[in-house]
Amino acid sequence: MRAACTFLFTGLLVGVVAQTTVDSISTVDGYRTYRVHTPPGFQPTEHLPLVLNLHGVGSDNVQQEVYSAMNAVADTERFVVVYPNGVNNSWNLGLGTVDEYGFFTALLDTLAITHGIDENRTYACGMSQGGFMSFVLACALYDRFAAIASVAGSMALGLDLFCAPTRPVPVMMIHGTADGIVPYTGGIQNLAVPSVIDFWVAHNACDPVPAITPIPDIIAWDLCTAEREDHINGDLGSEVALIRVLGGGHTWPGSAIPLGVTNQDFSASQAIWEFFDGHDLNGALSVPTTRHHAPNAVLVPTLFDDRTELRNEGPEQVTVTVTDAMGRIIARSSLPGYGRQVFDTSAWPTGHYTWSLRHAGGSHTLRAVLVR
Repeated sequence: MRAACTFLFTGLLVGVVAQTTVDSISTVDGYRTYRVHTPPGFQPTEHLPLVLNLHGVGSDNVQQEVYSAMNAVADTERFVVVYPNGVNNSWNLGLGTVDEYGFFTALLDTLAITHGIDENRTYACGMSQGGFMSFVLACALYDRFAAIASVAGSMALGLDLFCAPTRPVPVMMIHGTADGIVPYTGGIQNLAVPSVIDFWVAHNACDPVPAITPIPDIIAWDLCTAEREDHINGDLGSEVALIRVLGGGHTWPGSAIPLGVTNQDFSASQAIWEFFDGHDLNGALSVPTTRHHAPNAVLVPTLFDDRTELRNEGPEQVTVTVTDAMGRIIARSSLPGYGRQVFDTSAWPTGHYTWSLRHAGGSHTLRAVLVR
């Protein structure tokens, strides 16, 4: 039986200026503040996805907003990103008295009302202790978060003994092998990164043997390299991914703020969103019912037929380059004005693909998530 191809499309959109606002909600621990960034032209009626981006211990939401630079990704890909503040610049991972469960539940309920977020497409990520907290949310609020990601964070010791979500939870980890604060091989407070990956691979019933792909070393002066490990074919299309930064420190890859050995070969914020973009609470995303356009171009999925059609709806000839998530070229072609081409994707593995269109007047981008 031929596998179904599932695509999610996004294009480059232009609108009014994006904005970040500050708000708070009342909890048993007092008023908790958070920053909300919305993309250009945002309207609550769009029902956009939501990403919670959590700061590390000793940091705050303003610093995390600047450090992760996720706003730029949200503006291009069109999602809402929220930066909450932890009490006393930290998160309760289970041993303290702060009611994080109540806070995050109230926060999601509030954002559903004020910003019309898509409650099936809510995600959490974080830096360091924020990554630890993301794992707590995956275990305790798995019915609210479709997927989570951790950068330079891990699962706290013992959390794996109590974590039993009733659904598969897609998980991404980005971690430096030379992280001296949250050791890659485990420490007095954290499980080893490979152990965390093994836990979620087993829970999600993903392929135990991963596909390992080197990330091109395009920036030599960052003093580190990276490779990606993908475990796919889990229940409901779930997956577990690890980007291992070889020689990387306790940092957010792609950040312009040097706080140690920081990989610049990829953007952690972009990689996290592309991972999230393929999943909702019900599993791998289904084929959209409407086509999605970039200026003068449209990418049209063909359900159950392992192919997709690109249509040039402008008068100019365009050159087309298709790349995968690692930046490798998958296909090249040229379309005349008002021309079209069908791409056979039957041999393409699950992953994220980008169609880059160039013509005399400029360039446009369409992205697709292929799930089998």
